[in-house]
Amino acid sequence: MEQTKEKKQLPVNIIAYRLVKKKINKFTRRILGLSSLFILLSSFSLNNNPIIPSENILTVENLRALLEAEGVQHADIVLRQAIQETGWFKCTSCSLSKNNIFGFYYKKKYLTYDDWQDCVRYYKRWQDRHYKGGDYYAFLKKVGFATDPMYEKRLKALTVKE
Repeated sequence: MEQTKEKKQLPVNIIAYRLVKKKINKFTRRILGLSSLFILLSSFSLNNNPIIPSENILTVENLRALLEAEGVQHADIVLRQAIQETGWFKCTSCSLSKNNIFGFYYKKKYLTYDDWQDCVRYYKRWQDRHYKGGDYYAFLKKVGFATDPMYEKRLKALTVKE
């Protein structure tokens, strides 16, 4: 007995239907995969990188504006102090990671602030308690803020655009 296997021929429209269905399923899986990936990435970036209003970003202009708004005395010198302490707000191994733009410390540890604006407000309170007038550079040296003998010279050498 000879068995012949006959290929069952399907009508052309059924073959075309199956091919189209296969392509649609593949396309759908890709879209769903990309959609899921997009949703995952967008939720990750929104949770970890909140949009920060421009006035909350630490810049020379924003710092100057806050120093003036808070009534910090000798704001031009204090601005240069923050720049000196943080390397133009770019240091990676300084107190900037704790929003401490002036390098305040207690018991050999940097103080931590919620944001750099809180550090400015702390500076204002510190200044009101300790500064009684006169040469501000001499004051900084007297209170131990300027421990480096070149601190005053470095502050004066900093050029900050108006």
